[in-house]
Amino acid sequence: MKIMSDYYTGYDDFKDLKKDEPELAKELLEKRTKGNWQNYPIYKFECVEDFAYYELTEGWYADIMPQDFNNAPNPLDYIDLTKLGNALVSVKDDSIYFLASDGEVLETEYGW
Repeated sequence: MKIMSDYYTGYDDFKDLKKDEPELAKELLEKRTKGNWQNYPIYKFECVEDFAYYELTEGWYADIMPQDFNNAPNPLDYIDLTKLGNALVSVKDDSIYFLASDGEVLETEYGW
């Protein structure tokens, strides 16, 4: 089953990902070994920018980022999401995140 969000597509497990994204699933399996992670949800972000925006609004930074700026400019409009997304992928635990060759970001809560 696929779960759609503004920022990512969620898959129930590896089989669901493979059904919709066979090349991406193949690349993931080549870089990570088979394991229990294949039975857990996988979230696919189309690009590092979407991943960064998600982390700012619903993820890692959500508790410190206000949602209402009281008519002030939204600082998210001025952040270099590409730089932030790449930095997040590089500093976060690579047993949870995977940067695909086409720039998509995969995330699992279980670990690869």
